Amino acid sequence: MPPYSVSSLWSDDVRGGFLSHSYLRQNENSLGERLGFLWFFRSFFVGVSRFAENGLGPPPIEGFVSPDSVLHRLSAELYSLIYPSISTWEAIRDRMMANEAEWSLPLSEELPEGLSDESAGRVAREVSSEATPSTSGSRQLPRVDRSWKALSFFSKIKQDDIDRIRRRYQIPDDVVLRIPDSDERACCPKYEGDVAFYKVDLRAGLHFPMQPFVRELLDFLSLALGQVNPNGWRKIISCMVMWRVNSNEQEDLTMDEFLFCYEPCQIALSRGFWTFKSRDADIKVVQGLPSSDRIWKDGYFFVCGDNWERLAQEDPRDFVRVRRSWGTPSSSVLDCLLLTPAWKEWISRILEIEDRRYVIFTEPDPLASFSLGPVPSSTVKALLKANKKRANMMKLNKSRLRQLAQSGEVATDPVVLKRKRAGEGSSRRAEEVPTHPPPRDAIPLVKDVPPVIMVDVDPNPPADPSAAIGLNEAMVISQRCISVEEDLATLRAKSMADKAELKNVRRAVLELTRERKDALDEAERVKRELKVRDKDVEVAVTVKDKAVAELQHLVGQVEGSKAAAVSEFRASEAFKDNNTRYFLSGFEDFRKQAVQRFPGLDFSTLQPYDDEDSVVDASQDQAGDEDMSSK
Repeated sequence: MPPYSVSSLWSDDVRGGFLSHSYLRQNENSLGERLGFLWFFRSFFVGVSRFAENGLGPPPIEGFVSPDSVLHRLSAELYSLIYPSISTWEAIRDRMMANEAEWSLPLSEELPEGLSDESAGRVAREVSSEATPSTSGSRQLPRVDRSWKALSFFSKIKQDDIDRIRRRYQIPDDVVLRIPDSDERACCPKYEGDVAFYKVDLRAGLHFPMQPFVRELLDFLSLALGQVNPNGWRKIISCMVMWRVNSNEQEDLTMDEFLFCYEPCQIALSRGFWTFKSRDADIKVVQGLPSSDRIWKDGYFFVCGDNWERLAQEDPRDFVRVRRSWGTPSSSVLDCLLLTPAWKEWISRILEIEDRRYVIFTEPDPLASFSLGPVPSSTVKALLKANKKRANMMKLNKSRLRQLAQSGEVATDPVVLKRKRAGEGSSRRAEEVPTHPPPRDAIPLVKDVPPVIMVDVDPNPPADPSAAIGLNEAMVISQRCISVEEDLATLRAKSMADKAELKNVRRAVLELTRERKDALDEAERVKRELKVRDKDVEVAVTVKDKAVAELQHLVGQVEGSKAAAVSEFRASEAFKDNNTRYFLSGFEDFRKQAVQRFPGLDFSTLQPYDDEDSVVDASQDQAGDEDMSSK
């Protein structure tokens, strides 16, 4: 599968231009239509250039225009001119980069006016030693090596790619992703603190935030995140998952164990980029790795800030940070480490895992289950499902092409059938074999044009032209179906999310309806209870009124009885006797006080009554009073 699908290499402007080509020819007299035709031709030229850049052969535009049209012949002629030029430039650039260290720098007097070895151009190529230091020490950072391969690659990342990367790999919104400027390279960002990430690194299983093992390993090797090639990341991530799986999440991969199994080595034809190769042929922990990856060095972007480096449970004051500058490991850290027998036994247990292919351990689900990545959303799951379906369709098409080639219906070079997986291919563009050679009448600018393995169709005349045309149409239709399936997968994911949201809304509505019904039932019950209580209150008030009336009647009866009793008592002899007794008692008290006050007077002759009983009673009362006073 080429790095770009056939449908994606044509812009909407070009596809629309095919449909309006005849209209432009009929109306090209006016100035506006002529400008529109020039604009269409420019877009058409860009589309043909994209096919030539990726080595896909002349554009398959049979579905838009007739094969005998001028536009069809023009596309073939443009491809025959553009393809050799691009191949020649790639060969020259690769040779220039391979021998760049042997070139001598120009003298100041040889440069045009305004330029010198101290100008901004030199500063842009070299990073000052005042850049962010490594967390492992305070040594001064080296300058950017001019032989690094990263210096020859511009970034092709656009804003749409950034948005797609953020959605596909579920990068948090607070993590700032920046598109590199035209004068920036992955190894020398313009702003201090920015870190270069490659898109293929995320595809290999790298996620935010960075795991402590990743930061410690790269800091120990003095490497930045962008210096590790995709296969290196596949080995790192797969080993981390294997250690978690084999220990039931009890043990983590250590740096000594990893460096015992793998040796860091610099890629010979891509200086500045590093990978990890097995130290021993018997200790190949990760299997199923691709031999190489397709063009990936121009798919980088910058991550700004520091809110993506550490885990939430790590202390912000004590953790190993991500290196900001590119570097080169020292010879001492490349030596093989010695492990204890217990660690070697643990590695042997890892090697007992039957299926150790990296594709098993770098899927989103296992990464999320071991806290090495986010839980995949429904959109991501739908996209992965569509990618698997597309890969199966590609295998089916390749199998069909192989069968046609073996049966002799189509004359196809065997090397064409050996196409690499999607996202893979050789990054060594100087050593690739072209499957779409330029026409024989085109004169190459270089004697030996470096070959390129990046195409699926042989432009040589097939044995059966109708079969080749049918196969070409089938491939174009399959690419269109794949593109439509991707859109459908996105729509299905969105539909699933909308259905889930609608289901939640319906559930909330049902709960609110149930609560409303319960509230209405409760209100009715309270009303009934209030009515019963009102009746009880009315009965209680009636009883109270009756009791008050009876009480008032009883009070009246008591008052009447009291008045009658008083009247009867006053008319009785007892009342008179009591009054007489009280009078006599008071008279005796008076006589006693008078005797005490007036001793010379004789009060004995004073008697209240003439009858003897009264006198005797008074004398007895007086004697009793005297006895009481003496006591």
